[in-house]
Amino acid sequence: MGLTAQETESVIIDASDELSTMIKVDVVRSARTSNRLKALLKRLFLRFGYDVARIVDDVSVYRELYGENVVEAKPFYNVGAGNFNHPCWTNVDHKSDWYACEQDKPFLEWDLLLLKPIPVEDNSAEIVYSSHTVEHIADAAALNLFKEAQRILKRDGVLRMTCPNVDLAYRAYREGDYGYFCRDSKDWRTLGLLQPFSDISLGQLFLLSFASVASTAHVADTEKIGDVELYDLFKNLGFKGALNFCISKCSVELQRKFPGAHINWWNPRKLVRMLETANFRKILVSAYGQSFVHVLRNTRFFDNTAPNISLYVEATK
Repeated sequence: MGLTAQETESVIIDASDELSTMIKVDVVRSARTSNRLKALLKRLFLRFGYDVARIVDDVSVYRELYGENVVEAKPFYNVGAGNFNHPCWTNVDHKSDWYACEQDKPFLEWDLLLLKPIPVEDNSAEIVYSSHTVEHIADAAALNLFKEAQRILKRDGVLRMTCPNVDLAYRAYREGDYGYFCRDSKDWRTLGLLQPFSDISLGQLFLLSFASVASTAHVADTEKIGDVELYDLFKNLGFKGALNFCISKCSVELQRKFPGAHINWWNPRKLVRMLETANFRKILVSAYGQSFVHVLRNTRFFDNTAPNISLYVEATK
C-alpha cells in the first residue's frame, strides 16, 4: 500500500544555476528514505567539488589518553594552522592579509620568518603538527621551527610534518605528467599568477610548486627562469643543485609580499636530515593517516591537505 500524504514531506532543493533544474524529493520518514536522501545530497555536493562527512567528536579520546587537566591546557600545537579548528588544539600562525579569510579562529602569534622562539614553555607540548607550511619558508626558518618544536615538546613528544614532495613533482615534470600539476582553480589571479593554470607550461607549473616567484607565470618582479634554462639547470647542476639554484631566486622580502608562494623544496631525505640536525632522537618516514600517535590518525583533522602530492615524516623527542 502506498504512503499517505501525511507520511511524506516535500522538500525542494535548489540545485543552483549550474544544474539548471529543480529536484523534487519525497522525504519518507523512514531510515531507508533518509539514507537515500543523504546519498542524493552527497552526490549533489560532490557535483560542486565538496564532500560530506560525519563529524566525530574525539575530545573524549584526548581526555582518556592525556587526562582532563592536560587537555584543558591545550598543549597540542598546529603551526601554520590557517582555518584548522579543534577544541583540544592551539593554533599557531602569523597574522596575514593574504590568509585573512582562513584565520577566523584564535591563534598564538608567531612569525616564522623572524627566526625567533615560539612563545611556549620548554618541555610542555604533547604534539606539534605542521601541514604544508615549510614550503613557504627558507631552510633557516624551517630549521628554527624544528628546533623550537624539539624544545617545547615533552620527552617522547611527537612532531609530525607534511608538505609537498618534490620527488613526485620532478617525476611528473620529467615524464610529461601535466595532470599532476593542473588545478581547476578560478582564483589564479589571487594566487599571484599571470594566467590560468591551463595556459602555463609544464616547466613553469613544476617551478611554481617549489620556487613560485621565479616562474614566468608569477607576477613577482624578480629574475625569472624560463623553460629552456630550467631544463639546462637540471642537466648541468644535477637534481639538488638545480633545486637550490631555483629557490635562491626567492627572497624573504618577496615572500612577505606573496606569502602564499612556495619558496622551498622538500623530499623525505632532506626533511629527515634537518630533523636530525634539530636533535630529534627517532625519525620515521610515514604516510597518509599512518601516525604512531592515535589522535593524529584522524584524517578528518590531519593529513588532509593534498595527500596525493605530499610526504609525511614523524619525529620523536
